[in-house]
Amino acid sequence: MTYKVLYVAPLRDYIDRLVDSTPDGFSVTVMPPEADVSEICREAADADFLISGVNVPEEVFRAATNVKFVQYMSSGYGQLPVSVLDDLGVPVAQMKTHSISVAEHALTLMLTVLRRIPASMQLLREGAWRQDLDETSYSEIYKKTVGIVGLGNIGRWVGKIVADGFGANVVFYDNAEIPLTVSELIPARAVSLEELMTTSDIVCVSLPLNAQSDKLIGRDQLALMKRSGVLVNVSRGEVVDEDVLIECLREGRIAGAGLDVYDREPLDLASPLLTMEQVVCTPHMAGVGWENVQRRIATVWENFDAVLKGDIPRGVVTVTKRVVKVPVP
Repeated sequence: MTYKVLYVAPLRDYIDRLVDSTPDGFSVTVMPPEADVSEICREAADADFLISGVNVPEEVFRAATNVKFVQYMSSGYGQLPVSVLDDLGVPVAQMKTHSISVAEHALTLMLTVLRRIPASMQLLREGAWRQDLDETSYSEIYKKTVGIVGLGNIGRWVGKIVADGFGANVVFYDNAEIPLTVSELIPARAVSLEELMTTSDIVCVSLPLNAQSDKLIGRDQLALMKRSGVLVNVSRGEVVDEDVLIECLREGRIAGAGLDVYDREPLDLASPLLTMEQVVCTPHMAGVGWENVQRRIATVWENFDAVLKGDIPRGVVTVTKRVVKVPVP
């Protein structure tokens, strides 16, 4: 028996590597992003496993009536029709392999803003070699208070890096209950969102987007930040009120920002964020990295193997976590 795996809306860098790594007993059918929806639905009807990229129409999931498991190839699952997937009655899992890449990127944004790297490079290009260098405008992470909004996998890595590597004092806010053992391992201290925004030198946002987190960091929260404070967002752009953030940056109410995500993507080239020397912007690339590609592909086959054994795969996000035990061929 061979199990049919349907890969819908694949990321280009993953196709050949995923196909080349296919274990015995599986066959992979790849449906490119430009494929007709009706054609994808026909292929989905007899698929045993579904691998989903982003922006897959919900009718594709509805057509996949025989699937035992759906693996989403991204982390934040705000684009998924979760209620539809719950109705499938099989587990649907997000990827949790990107945490290290995103955490390292968050740290890169922190340091780049604090050390004013883009502005310094521009001065260098203009022939200004340390002229009128204002040391009061440069800063360190060492011994600073880093506030993490969202102590999930990414937030925990950020906390570990800045605490162990930079001697930072780490505080966190999360609307989900965090096991005490987790915060003790970082170490990090739980505080209210108000206290975090007030006391942190650096605020790192790493929450998933949902009804509770949409515009969580708004006018009232940004008003609490120190004038010397820096905001870093590696979660979803909608978690931060972008218009208010721009206003705060323009008026000097906070010192800077490092952003990988935006309210509307791709970021409009006319955005004021791209003209502010105290702001560092990257194109939603924090999770990108060759090592992460390898981890994601390995996770696909590990999760499929778990399903075949009747175990719960890693990263399940749907209400239904029931796994149908499938006979091994």
